[in-house]
Amino acid sequence: MKAEYHLNKEKRLINTIKKLDYEDDYETLIENYLLSAAHLINAALHKLRILSPDKDIKHNQLYGFLIKEKTWKESTEIAQSIQQLEQLRPSHVYGKGENGKTAHIAEKLFNEIKEICDEVLKNERNP
Repeated sequence: MKAEYHLNKEKRLINTIKKLDYEDDYETLIENYLLSAAHLINAALHKLRILSPDKDIKHNQLYGFLIKEKTWKESTEIAQSIQQLEQLRPSHVYGKGENGKTAHIAEKLFNEIKEICDEVLKNERNP
């Protein structure tokens, strides 16, 4: 998927997030922040020419890919954030966790990823 399509998906997911409540919709918020982050990372990887437009990395494989990737200096930092975001899911999306505060943690992790990716994508977002 081309970077522009990833950015469109990220924008749509963020627009959905804006409609949700942190206490009532924390599962969906966590999922949307994770998927939004995955789209941003893939877009940045395409922009940096680390990934070709016909190749994408699924959210659950990003950590391993980024740890192995050495040409993007922020790979390790982003890998840590995406892994932490992934680790919020089992107890709150699939399990018995009921804590809207976790959605705020997901937002914080997403924003860390977004800040790094936006540096790569700044011309892509505002051509």
